[in-house]
Amino acid sequence: MDVTQLRYFLKTAELLNYTHAAQALYITRQSLRQAIAAMEAELGQPLFANTRNRLFLTEYGAYLAVSGAEVVRAFDRMQEGLSRLASRHTALRLAFSHSLFPFILPGTESILRAFRTQFPHIRLDVAHMDNDAVIAAAEAGEIDCGLCAQTPCPRTGVTMRALRTYDVAVDYGPGSPLAGRREIAVEDLAGIPLVGMGSLEKTLPSVFQACREKGVTLDCRVTPSAIDAFYYIQNGLAAGFDILRPDAPEFTWNRTGRLTGHRWEIGMLCTDRCSDPSALSLLCAFLEREYGARWAQQEAEWKA
Repeated sequence: MDVTQLRYFLKTAELLNYTHAAQALYITRQSLRQAIAAMEAELGQPLFANTRNRLFLTEYGAYLAVSGAEVVRAFDRMQEGLSRLASRHTALRLAFSHSLFPFILPGTESILRAFRTQFPHIRLDVAHMDNDAVIAAAEAGEIDCGLCAQTPCPRTGVTMRALRTYDVAVDYGPGSPLAGRREIAVEDLAGIPLVGMGSLEKTLPSVFQACREKGVTLDCRVTPSAIDAFYYIQNGLAAGFDILRPDAPEFTWNRTGRLTGHRWEIGMLCTDRCSDPSALSLLCAFLEREYGARWAQQEAEWKA
């Protein structure tokens, strides 16, 4: 069975008339009947039944009409993607959260250079934004893919392809009311200045919801980068939402507690409105592989 035969079958299933279907396909009725007969012989099952000169789909034909349509749509998308690629018309809009540099996404510039070298027909338009802006841009369809951090949350019009998950941590400096806490609840954060890579509502929706349910109000400032957050924490100006990485070297200037019951997703937030889903899937697979290799190398160096 090939795609041409599937197209013939689907048109016949739509019109339920061999003559009309053949006319719509610009082929002879005999050619159409031969194509359908060949499919039925290959499947070993009838696709159509004829009762009182009226054509009906059999059980097998009804199933093929649904599943075959999906195959043809996927084939057409593939052809369109290849055509754009060959014409150098494929472009992807990619955004990174400032807060994931330099520690969470190592070697990004070299990864992007390697992708452009391997796939020169796919143009990458790269932007750097704060974490909230990356999420908002993906939801609005203004970018095709955004690398960001969030606690798991269903979002309309986007799909998260998680690269890694981590426990949510709270870093605190010398003299903090949190000193000595290895497990921290949201109630413990009330009244303490906090810094984070994004707003609670957008970046840490599970924490935001927990605070609402427990009547806890947090004083949280958004910082554009991890370096800024480290400055506030190191100088005892605030505690900070962070990523708990038990394999990373311990910094001597702060302590860390686990925020009980909350986990980060570090990954690619992909819009469902991408004009070239195949190119986007190719990019995501490339990033998954390359970041995975760099994380493995990074962790090996820490253990050495």
